[in-house]
Amino acid sequence: MSYERQIVRTLFIAGVLLIATGAQGQLTKDQARRIEEAAPKAARVAPKAARRVLIWNTPFMDTCPHKGYCVPQGEHAMKLLGEKTAAFEPVVSDDVAMFLPETLARFDAIIMNNSNGPWIRPTEADMPKFQGRGDTIQAVEQLLRKSFMDWVKSGRGVVACHHAIGGNTHWPEFLDMIGATYWGHPWNEEVGIKLDDPDHPLMAAFGGKDFRLAEEIFQFNDPYSRGNQRVLMSLDVDKTNMTVPWVYRKDGDFGLAWVRAYGKGRVFYCAIGHRTEHWWNPTILQFYLDGIQFACGDLDADTTPRPAGADSEEGFVSLFNGQDLIRIKML
Repeated sequence: MSYERQIVRTLFIAGVLLIATGAQGQLTKDQARRIEEAAPKAARVAPKAARRVLIWNTPFMDTCPHKGYCVPQGEHAMKLLGEKTAAFEPVVSDDVAMFLPETLARFDAIIMNNSNGPWIRPTEADMPKFQGRGDTIQAVEQLLRKSFMDWVKSGRGVVACHHAIGGNTHWPEFLDMIGATYWGHPWNEEVGIKLDDPDHPLMAAFGGKDFRLAEEIFQFNDPYSRGNQRVLMSLDVDKTNMTVPWVYRKDGDFGLAWVRAYGKGRVFYCAIGHRTEHWWNPTILQFYLDGIQFACGDLDADTTPRPAGADSEEGFVSLFNGQDLIRIKML
């Protein structure tokens, strides 16, 4: 067996072992039972081929703000979505060597499970895994960056959950791929959520109905734009407390889930995934399963952006001036 194949096999086995030894230690039996009961029994569409999906946890778990109450729950839920429905084979890892090109080639999609921090940059402890692939941390990081972006653009898929948008903030191309940068979370309370694209295939779980949800709600900064991605749902500012501090956006546009094409690849982002109980919410789990199947290329869905105002009612657009929502007629 060649050296490269040995490395791939070792990394793959290590990733599988992490299914049992990683963040699962923080998952209670009651939580696991609730997630198992809530997970869909079947996928919305049959896979077009056998799929393997990497569930990626941040290697910076010690400093991860979500380590104890949604990373292990999200990991368990994402695993079950694959195992219970046979939509994909899940592999869990936090080893950055998984992003070597020969290893990434084994996967159809990656789920970024609240993965924060500069995880594409190897640590000194990681460097022995990259013998012959780069003499410095900077050189190996550049290798891994290129490997990941080439993989996505070639036609693979990314599912980014909640604070995955707080990962690799030092890497502009990564943030461009996801479609936004983190700009704080003014809300951690019950808010109104509206379906911007209720007939979109990925919104089927919600049955065309807006809803209310208690959650930590993000606001996003550039490159977030409805001209760059297809926004599926957003904060309903008419049904949300807009007097909370630290609301920086003035246009009333607080997208919460979207899809976009990146090269030939597919990106699905959903900001829901902070509070533990969402990981045993059947609707949210179905939404994520649909997003994973989209990322794998099994569930066809339009990624064409719809710029602000293009789908506004009777030619109106909404602007938020910091206190009131203003409706403006487009001429």
